[in-house]
Amino acid sequence: MRVYFTNLGCKLNQAETERWAAQFAAAGWRIAPALEDSDLHVVHSCTVTAEAERSSRQAAGRARRLERPGPPRRPTRTVLAGCYATSHPEVAAKVAGVDLIVPNQRKGSLLALVHGAFPDLVPSNEEEIASEAAAPCAAPNLGRTRSFLEIEDGCDIGCAFCIIPSVRGPQRSRSLEEVVADARHLAAAGAPEIVVTGVQISSWRSEGRRLPDLVAALLRALAEDGPAPRLRLSSIAPWEFDRRLLDLFADPRLCRHLHLSLQSGAAATLKRMRRPGTPERYAALLAEIRAAVTGVAITTDVIAGFPGETESEFAASLAFVAAMGFAKIHAFPYSPRPGTQAAGMPGQVPASVRKERIARLLDLATRSEERFWQAQIGKRATVLWERPRRDGCGQGLTGNYVRVLCPEAAGLAGTFADAELVDVETGGVRGRLATFSC
Repeated sequence: MRVYFTNLGCKLNQAETERWAAQFAAAGWRIAPALEDSDLHVVHSCTVTAEAERSSRQAAGRARRLERPGPPRRPTRTVLAGCYATSHPEVAAKVAGVDLIVPNQRKGSLLALVHGAFPDLVPSNEEEIASEAAAPCAAPNLGRTRSFLEIEDGCDIGCAFCIIPSVRGPQRSRSLEEVVADARHLAAAGAPEIVVTGVQISSWRSEGRRLPDLVAALLRALAEDGPAPRLRLSSIAPWEFDRRLLDLFADPRLCRHLHLSLQSGAAATLKRMRRPGTPERYAALLAEIRAAVTGVAITTDVIAGFPGETESEFAASLAFVAAMGFAKIHAFPYSPRPGTQAAGMPGQVPASVRKERIARLLDLATRSEERFWQAQIGKRATVLWERPRRDGCGQGLTGNYVRVLCPEAAGLAGTFADAELVDVETGGVRGRLATFSC
């Protein structure tokens, strides 16, 4: 039996999808290279925006719309799991083509639920199980260059716009020992880079230890097992940033990249959002980090058109974001989420205004990213090369989150090689392999 996974949403979703893939493979399933080759389609859904929900529904209907050449075969069954399946279970169950709904509360039992719902997909005898288990299957990261390591889930912050606490529940942390064991497994499987992820990884706690203690433990443990993968941190709440992290960046295996979610650069908007902190404290934190970590890339999230946002507030937010010099800005128009405090707030910004503001914010995001790229020109950087682009050009990421494009690196996917950063072009920075001569 073959299973195909479609992942939507955050890096935490990706980590969970990879764990499912490993569980299915261990049970004798093969990971299908394409949906049309599968007997089962698992869609890991997202509900953070209306667009994410729409994408989740569309993905869930893909198997039903497939045109299959050749003799008749049984249809691909579709499982819709994750946050959209949790936030709108009745609506999700009516999506055409969906055969099974698995909300977050039951996602740990996904394999058992699939076998219970579709007994004809369970290998029928030991010979078939042995045959399937012996067949090639994807690595836990589903063929991607990076592997994702979940350290915590859920959230207790309660931002006015966010539905995550209601679909993922309260914050809870995995033990240090569990996390380190999983990291060692990923490294042994050949992962060149491990991304530490969760809803807010800065919320991780275990027996009095906090994120810097975990990161230090990971760096130590991975070094003990031979060639160690690169380690990258995902989203950190700025008001929870532990300064002890700064010393750890002396280790070259820790990527000089921090994602510190902002959401707005206007103090009044942040207050309505119920976000701790102020723009002034955020700016001071960035200055402290940049003074301590040379070449660090700081990325962020920003929302345009939150309820009550006036033109002057948006202008203040835009000016603040421009002044921060982000390496990348994930920009979103405000999307009302039923059940959140913001959905019932007065002063809902008209869709046309939100559209105009997000266009301005996206323009700023492009210029900010290109300025960061421009500052890297003339430098030499170690790049983790990925699968080439569709046009055959090699591509990869530096530790500080610069997208490098290099035709000569097309055959280097999954490996590290240094490149001279030559010039900014559409989609990234043109690189020249340090050992390559024309």
